[in-house]
Amino acid sequence: MPRRPVVKKEYTLGERVYLVEIAKGLRLTWKHFVFNVRASFRKGPHTVPTCWQYPEDRREIAPIFRGAHMLQLNDKGQELCVGCGMCARACPAKCITVKRGKPAEGEEDKYAGKTMCISFEIDMLRCIFCGLCEKSCPKNAIVLGQDYELAEYSPDSCIYDKDRLIANFHRAKAEGKLKPPPAPIPIDAPPVKKKVSDKAKTPKGKASTSKEVSKPRAKAGKKSTGKEGTKD
Repeated sequence: MPRRPVVKKEYTLGERVYLVEIAKGLRLTWKHFVFNVRASFRKGPHTVPTCWQYPEDRREIAPIFRGAHMLQLNDKGQELCVGCGMCARACPAKCITVKRGKPAEGEEDKYAGKTMCISFEIDMLRCIFCGLCEKSCPKNAIVLGQDYELAEYSPDSCIYDKDRLIANFHRAKAEGKLKPPPAPIPIDAPPVKKKVSDKAKTPKGKASTSKEVSKPRAKAGKKSTGKEGTKD
């Protein structure tokens, strides 16, 4: 394989004098410093440059933030998940595993539905936090909370089982960080009007002008009956 020719760069006199480049860097640093000082005297949000002393100081998380997952319970303390597996089907990363079953005799009061999930596991190393599992759940059982500190010391600890997901719900409920339930769809909503296409607007008996008139073709193998004329 032929070697590529080495191209030598010829530096100018200003580039060879490093003091000029250092002065350019100091000029840029001073420019940002003056901008931040001026912004600190302005009024309004997001104008004062601050440094959060994490983990002592924590910023307020938006209610729509998608963090660690949790399995919700209703007001009676019953599990909402019925083990339908809709979240596992909608997950693009294929990180959710759900096993469905029926509750044992005498334990029907622990579950809101006739069926329940025997096991529920989420591989947090593969999760992309897209929120499709939350949107596809028909019972609003799985929700992405506001917990973002998900670092662990081993890969096995990153697999959240059913007990851990329910524990995340109890912790979020105690801290007052539960998401509000989705707004119900109004029953008396006006029907959506569909646009009528041009084909439907044309009355019966009238052909559309967009259609092309095809010419009749002579059948193959049939001889013409007309007499052929001779040219002079």
